[in-house]
Amino acid sequence: MEIDAHAHQKSKSTQILIGVHTIGIHPWELTLPFSRSEFDKKWEKLIERTEGIYAIGECGLDRIHEGIADIEDQKYVLMKHFELALERKLPIILHSVRTYSDALEILKKTKFPHNILMHAFGGNDHEMHELLKYPVYFSYGARLFKTDKMLKVTPLDKLLLETGDQLEYSISDIYKFSAESLGIKGSELEEKLYNNFLTFFNKLDDISASDFIKDLNTRKSRT
Repeated sequence: MEIDAHAHQKSKSTQILIGVHTIGIHPWELTLPFSRSEFDKKWEKLIERTEGIYAIGECGLDRIHEGIADIEDQKYVLMKHFELALERKLPIILHSVRTYSDALEILKKTKFPHNILMHAFGGNDHEMHELLKYPVYFSYGARLFKTDKMLKVTPLDKLLLETGDQLEYSISDIYKFSAESLGIKGSELEEKLYNNFLTFFNKLDDISASDFIKDLNTRKSRT
């Protein structure tokens, strides 16, 4: 089974669909002028939703995107997500662009005990080494077709694959490329990443895993 760990578009694959199976506010949504008090009102309304939520996010930090709140306001927003994830005992899905040191600072501060997905990871070897001190997984998508350097050094038990917000490559394309890049059979990669996916979401027994996958696919088809 091919698992899409971070999707913005519905497909036939089993997937975590951002905004359907998760709740969160992307840093690009923090447009200017930014007001913490106005954000707090929006946040309180957002988190009223509790049904069918399997992760918090996509949320995070971005030092490159223009026209959004400054990094300190982004950190304020991100801490709200970590607090919610702690309260609901859920994993968190992070967007991080040129902010890995900032993310590490927050991980050290919060001592967050649940799993963390570094979505579309674009860091380097050193940043990965530091992040692996925490319960962090790394997902890769279409960027692999430009460079697969970090894929090859990612621990296989911390790896997931995704389509993200692009439409050019399907999850099957990404699995096929990744298997060839890693020099393993496609079926072996599918099995390993399926187990990683269930471990990330703490669905480790046969009953919970079956219900989890069924619910993902059922709820996706109704949106």
